[in-house]
Amino acid sequence: MLDEAPAPAAPNEAPGLVLLDVTGAPESINDPARHWLSELDADGGSLPACVVAVAEHARRAGSLPEAQATPARVRVRSRSGRWLVLHGSLVSEHPDGRTAVIVEPASPAEVAPLIAEAYGLSAREREVMGLLMRGLTTREMGGRLWLSPHTVRDHVKSIYEKTGVSSRAQLAARVFYQHFEPHI
Repeated sequence: MLDEAPAPAAPNEAPGLVLLDVTGAPESINDPARHWLSELDADGGSLPACVVAVAEHARRAGSLPEAQATPARVRVRSRSGRWLVLHGSLVSEHPDGRTAVIVEPASPAEVAPLIAEAYGLSAREREVMGLLMRGLTTREMGGRLWLSPHTVRDHVKSIYEKTGVSSRAQLAARVFYQHFEPHI
């Protein structure tokens, strides 16, 4: 029901928090973060390189004017094949360089571009695939992308060939079941 409180996240699904001191050494790591870090091939107590890199990026971005700073964020694949997102930020109460890194499971929207790129889809094919996965008809896709139905069908055919499928249902299954379903 919509009026019911959402179920709490499973312990292995909750975002994790790693707090790093000014030297980049871990100051505090919560239990969900320990779980995710164990998935990132940390070797006996040292932080994975991706965590260190995100924290360093956040530190550097904090010294730049806001317009020049880019988000300290990266998507990585864990040992189990799960996609994770790491976000880094300076801790505002501590201008001495303390940083926080949040580690959480990636959403489908964050992973879909990586999957499409891995299959070698062009930018236009990625646009068509997004509309295709939303259930738009060939005519609707053509209208949104200013393409003829024939051109849309050519893109769909190319997407199917590159992903090794022959229908929308197979495409959805390939993307969803290979990359998300095993973790649900």
